[in-house]
Amino acid sequence: MGLNLPLVITLLVFGGFFLVSFFITSPNMDTRGLLRVLYSKPVRNADGSVEYPESRNN
Repeated sequence: MGLNLPLVITLLVFGGFFLVSFFITSPNMDTRGLLRVLYSKPVRNADGSVEYPESRNN
């Protein structure tokens, strides 16, 4: 298939990057957090931060 050493090293580097980034972001991908973002109407504060009201999540 034409797999030479530089290609294998490149595949390993990008595969490792994917695994590291997946494990870093996986705590943020829980069902409760996703549903909170999808079903609530966010409120943007004057300083630019965003809050999600809990009243619509219950």
